[in-house]
Amino acid sequence: MSQRILLIAATQQEILPYLQTQHHHDVLITGVGIPSAVFRLTKKLAHHHYDIVVQAGIAGAFENSFAKPGHVVQIVKDAFGDLGAFENGAFSDLQQMDLNYDPTWLNGSNIKTGLPEVAGITVQTVTNDKMVLAALSSKWQPDVESMEGAAAAYVCQQKHVPFVQIRAISNTVGERDKSKWKTDEAIANLNNALSTFLQKLQ
Repeated sequence: MSQRILLIAATQQEILPYLQTQHHHDVLITGVGIPSAVFRLTKKLAHHHYDIVVQAGIAGAFENSFAKPGHVVQIVKDAFGDLGAFENGAFSDLQQMDLNYDPTWLNGSNIKTGLPEVAGITVQTVTNDKMVLAALSSKWQPDVESMEGAAAAYVCQQKHVPFVQIRAISNTVGERDKSKWKTDEAIANLNNALSTFLQKLQ
């Protein structure tokens, strides 16, 4: 019996090559950012049952990460990277501030994609401020950064739905000159990896 799969992405552009192929599962475009991802995915899961949610998109890689522009990775743990307090050059999360007692890290399912596994953080503001980036890197030691990953992981955790996050690296975190990004290459590689993985699931 085939699995009921929900593929989600922040924008249609990120998964357009895959959408142009034949597929037999639902797709949800959540929009960019944490609020829209939480709302639209929660609404979808409230009315439909799925065996797995697969999130696909592009992401930035931190300078110290082995992941480089063009690489495709599986984010196996994620966190709300800038939810907390930034004081005196250091970042504290809500758990450190005794404002939240949920686990700091949101872990994906144990489903393997065969891709390199990395840790990610989800942020509400992308920045090239070196002090902020240094504080986030020191706090989390992440490989990659996105704007929706932890949001989707959190919803799936609360709804007890297995979750897999696949990201292709389009840029180095902090580089805001998009002419230096490898967006087209990242999207092409993402969609190839996504197609291979989803074919195995179906």
